[in-house]
Amino acid sequence: MVEKNRRSVKYIIHPLILLTALSLSFGTLAWAAPKEDSTAATGSASPDLSSSADLKTLIAVAFQNNPKLKAAKKRWEAVIEKYPQVTAYEDPVLQYTRFIKKMEGRETQSFGVMQEIPFPGKLSLKGDIVEKEARMAQIDFEKETRDVIVELKDAYYELCYVDKAIEITRKNKDLAEHLARIGETDYSVDGTTLNDVFKAQSQLAQLSYDLVLLTELRETQAARINSILNRSTESPLGRPGELEFRPFDYSLARLYDLAKAHQQELAGSEVKIEMAGKELDLAKKEYLPNFQLGFDYMDMGNETTGAGGGMGGGGPKDAYTFNFGVSLPIWVGKNRARVDEAKLRQEAAVHDKKALENETFSAIKTAYFKLKNSDRLVRLYKDSLIPQAAQSMETAEAWYKDKKGSFSGLLETQSVWLNFNLAQQRVLADFHQGIARMEKLVGVSLDADSIKEPRINADERR
Repeated sequence: MVEKNRRSVKYIIHPLILLTALSLSFGTLAWAAPKEDSTAATGSASPDLSSSADLKTLIAVAFQNNPKLKAAKKRWEAVIEKYPQVTAYEDPVLQYTRFIKKMEGRETQSFGVMQEIPFPGKLSLKGDIVEKEARMAQIDFEKETRDVIVELKDAYYELCYVDKAIEITRKNKDLAEHLARIGETDYSVDGTTLNDVFKAQSQLAQLSYDLVLLTELRETQAARINSILNRSTESPLGRPGELEFRPFDYSLARLYDLAKAHQQELAGSEVKIEMAGKELDLAKKEYLPNFQLGFDYMDMGNETTGAGGGMGGGGPKDAYTFNFGVSLPIWVGKNRARVDEAKLRQEAAVHDKKALENETFSAIKTAYFKLKNSDRLVRLYKDSLIPQAAQSMETAEAWYKDKKGSFSGLLETQSVWLNFNLAQQRVLADFHQGIARMEKLVGVSLDADSIKEPRINADERR
């Protein structure tokens, strides 16, 4: 029976590793990498990321190569190997006895074997506990996968911001150079002041410095992504895709429900409670005895041939014995303490889960506030501030050409427009990073395609 259980779990749990890996690659689990097979997405070798780097490809590469995930998978497999150890009998004991003093002139010796057999149900409970440990290791693997993906998303969205900031700064540097030339030309004909010329040149110098800083920051973010992918930090990394804004329409109540259903830490705490229950059942089983079964062969020997001669001659014949023993769990205090300990651990596991749930909901509430604020800021910059800044810049340029406005006014509106564009990209990146952090809290991807979410109305959104 034990051997049957060992084989069944061995062949059932091992495929779970493959199924989980395939699920994580295809997207059927909460922490899907790409929706296509990661092998198909990346090919037999790592894809070329020097020209472009989209998020799905990066996630597929991370899932294949990240050492943290490999380590977590090995730990999971290691726990599975505990099952045949705890569900098997202890090794039998081979015994040999030789009498020092001859019995009636005969050299006597005996050979025996003894096997301890636990009370029925003890080994199966130990197997159940290991199954819970294996489930915990699986959850740890899923948690590690989630954390790697969230970390990768955070770095990816930061890279998107830096690349967009470089693009905007370059365009504004070209514009600043054009304005500086206009200022110098107008100053030569007394069309503007020397102070305005200096201001234009200072702005140009600042933009040149910003480009250097952003370029170095890009290298830092690329190195961060390469480290997650287990690549050399100096490996080239192409331009990421454009960030798109999609309203965050999940209600707070819905996020709480998702966390209860999917968050890996909460799932792990529930498994700990179940494992504590199995440990309590096993502790109660310790009140029951274990058994010993044995068999002995006694070689009686004889006076003339010595040991081993009992099969012939006129001496006593060799003897065979069957042995049976039973342990006596008479130390009630020890067994009671074992049960009490298991009960306390189970109660502690219940309280730990409740505390973790409270902390999770509090963190979700905080992250939700930040996300909604980022949502509002993205809309504000997109719908109001940037269009108004662009219109102001066009008006200032027209007024300057018509001699109705000052050159410093033109420079100021151009600076405001630049800052608003950079701020919009910063808020947009923060918005996507906030969603990634929220995904870590709820334990599931918040991609609109992965979860069918009832949308909240406009009043709730405001």
